[in-house]
Amino acid sequence: MKQESSKIKIDTLIISDSHLGDSTTRCRKLLGVIRKYEFRRLILNGDIVNGLHFQRFNSEHWDILSEFRKLSKQSEVIWVHGNHDAAANILSRLLGVKVVNKYIWEENGKKFLAIHGHQFDRFLHNNMIISYVAFVTYRFLKRVDKTEFLVNLIRNRSKTWRRNSLDVARGALRLAQMLNCDYVFCGHTHQFYQSKKRGTEYFNSGCWVESPCGYITITANKVVVNQLD
Repeated sequence: MKQESSKIKIDTLIISDSHLGDSTTRCRKLLGVIRKYEFRRLILNGDIVNGLHFQRFNSEHWDILSEFRKLSKQSEVIWVHGNHDAAANILSRLLGVKVVNKYIWEENGKKFLAIHGHQFDRFLHNNMIISYVAFVTYRFLKRVDKTEFLVNLIRNRSKTWRRNSLDVARGALRLAQMLNCDYVFCGHTHQFYQSKKRGTEYFNSGCWVESPCGYITITANKVVVNQLD
């Protein structure tokens, strides 16, 4: 009981892009965050797993999935489908969570939208082969470059990468305004980003395979983007 009372109480926890099955996932940090809070709602905002490659899951990856299963018995757990979540529908039955393409909820007089964001990535949809090659190259660089110097250099200097991040934000804001939402949350780009347009606020929660990693907490309509080195 003491352990439960020591947790920080929030309304909603949002994480995205953990890419379970990838050797670079910050599993211990992610587990630490999940166990740090007491929440009514956990939103897994896409790319929680890396395709159907279950053979690449290590014990820590399975520990995180087990934690999701345990949480689903006491909180609302929603898995928003991402472009790498090929295994979502299979795992959702084992974990007791529901999988959706987007998730809308209302709280304290405000309307919220969670959507992964790949739907607004024009480069991904217009250049499928190049996108796949870029993804494979990106994974290779992350494995060989433990300092992440090359990955960060490419990400910070790439106009395409920055443009995609802006495209996702703009597309998400347009959809949120069509649905009369006050807040919209995405992942996909692996980049923390905040924007506001016509009273609607956009937040990107980053990822768990690069540094810094991060997550979003919501309490009484206060949205906080948290980053961990």
